[in-house]
Amino acid sequence: MMKIPLAICVVIGLFSCDSTNGTNSKNTGSSNESRPKIDTIQRENKTRIEKKYGAQWDFCDCVKKSDSLDKVLKKSTLSDEETEKLLLRADEVEKKCKLFLTDLQSKKPNDRAAHQAKVKACLNGQ
Repeated sequence: MMKIPLAICVVIGLFSCDSTNGTNSKNTGSSNESRPKIDTIQRENKTRIEKKYGAQWDFCDCVKKSDSLDKVLKKSTLSDEETEKLLLRADEVEKKCKLFLTDLQSKKPNDRAAHQAKVKACLNGQ
């Protein structure tokens, strides 16, 4: 079944993406000057995505739902029917988490530690 690798990529993409969800994390020097421009771009991007895909879930909802899908996908005992249902759910999660998937492209590698901490906090229920 070819959809399983796609679903896994979606789940991994959500965990590898970095989003400040509109908040400002550790800005130094000249990056503070460009923050208003970045905020404007993020707002425009959110508006465009919501117009096309509907209201988006918040970051922690996306992380938790993706983690849940990932855990179920790792089970090798899924029937074809269960796999199909899971893939439909993965498609829904992908549509409701587009904001964070597209935000991935604008982040720098040094932001990964902050992102990992944010994901961990979501999964720990904080």
